[in-house]
Amino acid sequence: MEQVREARVTLGSRTYLLRTALDEKEFAQLVEFSQSLFNSIDSTSDQERRLLLGWMHMAYKLMQIEKKLGKALEPSYLPISEDVE
Repeated sequence: MEQVREARVTLGSRTYLLRTALDEKEFAQLVEFSQSLFNSIDSTSDQERRLLLGWMHMAYKLMQIEKKLGKALEPSYLPISEDVE
């Protein structure tokens, strides 16, 4: 069974207490990615709007990945390669 622990994440001016089963390294990578995304959003927007925009950005990227993965898993999918003669 995975060990659940509490961890803190600071985004902008607020710190959030979360429960996570991720190991320290994975969680640190996730926090770094989240902070980078959050900091790339217009800083004149308030905290809640920046969080919402970041969430929407990640949801959009996830949808794109799901579409590509779905196509790649189709039985008729053959990647085009310049090496094939």
